[in-house]
Amino acid sequence: MKPTRILIVDDHKVVRDGVAMYLENNPAYEVVGLVASGMEAIEEVGKNDLDLIIIDINMDGMDGIEATRKIMEINPDIKVLALTMHNDYQHIKAMMDAGASGYVLKSCDEVEMRGAIDTILNDDIYYSSEVGQTVMNNLAKKKPKASGTAPTPLTPREKEIYKLILEEYSNQEIADKLFISVRTVEVHKRNLLEKTGAKNSTGLVLFAIKNNLFDDI
Repeated sequence: MKPTRILIVDDHKVVRDGVAMYLENNPAYEVVGLVASGMEAIEEVGKNDLDLIIIDINMDGMDGIEATRKIMEINPDIKVLALTMHNDYQHIKAMMDAGASGYVLKSCDEVEMRGAIDTILNDDIYYSSEVGQTVMNNLAKKKPKASGTAPTPLTPREKEIYKLILEEYSNQEIADKLFISVRTVEVHKRNLLEKTGAKNSTGLVLFAIKNNLFDDI
């Protein structure tokens, strides 16, 4: 099985070298390039067969958000992992809207970095725990729109349970709050996953972001 071909994009050499050091001893990964700007990243996409790009947001010239958007236009099969110091909802949403499959902070360790890579290579979404909390805290403050934008409309009860999931209530806590059985909660949650195409609660968060299920997102 051929290794995952990775490009690292950051305007700080110490970060590029540090991430490469995390990955270089793992035969499952092959770091094929280290570049310092979004424009250089786009050039590398045109020259190399890449599987994954790890990219910062703040860089001189073209930032990571715009670079990710252009990379997705060139080759939507490439996975993009944002590696940044920003843990605010605006940057998180902008990167995910641009096409990133994961978002981790520069404070992450080697174990989390590899976990994030493996998760998004398996076609799932990865947020670091701090980032996931930021997203859920933001969404929990919003009121659901009167008419959902899901391809299959959500029922009022599904919307109610959806919001509680985003607020990190457990199945038992949802059941207690709504005076229904845990089994009923599980059925509604399965229906939500089926209607949104999400695989897990993180996928439900991403669906809410991308489909503007909440005001002011």
